[in-house]
Amino acid sequence: MNHPVIEVRLAGPADAEECALVYDAALAAAFPDEPATSRDRAAYFRACAGEEQRVCLLDRVIIGFVSVYWNENFIHSLYILPAQQKRGAGRALLAAIQALDRGPLELKVDEVNVSARAFYARLGWREVGEGVGDRGRWLRLRWDGFPAGLQHG
Repeated sequence: MNHPVIEVRLAGPADAEECALVYDAALAAAFPDEPATSRDRAAYFRACAGEEQRVCLLDRVIIGFVSVYWNENFIHSLYILPAQQKRGAGRALLAAIQALDRGPLELKVDEVNVSARAFYARLGWREVGEGVGDRGRWLRLRWDGFPAGLQHG
């Protein structure tokens, strides 16, 4: 039995349109009450400006992406198509960023996004702060890096 292979690679300019579609679909599923303008193509480009992206592909089709602002080791975006969630794509994207071993990473997750909070908790992220944004309370999470001597990659 052949299992689909998930591939992660650095994103290029030609990937932007597919990533914008992932952004829209994932946000619409997670926050259905938000206006479409908060997740449209322009919103995607604003959200990811100046960040390095990696895409996750399944059968050569982009199913997710991660966007990192390296000046602060901050993961700004991690989105997976709703139909592809809980199949390893998010884990693969995070692993690709973590394998770069640039030190601790941080991100924010909306408190109401229970599924995302559980995902990060399973992967060893811990809460280090909180705040309030457009969607209400958010939590700042931190991944402290690989323990000394742990092989990765």
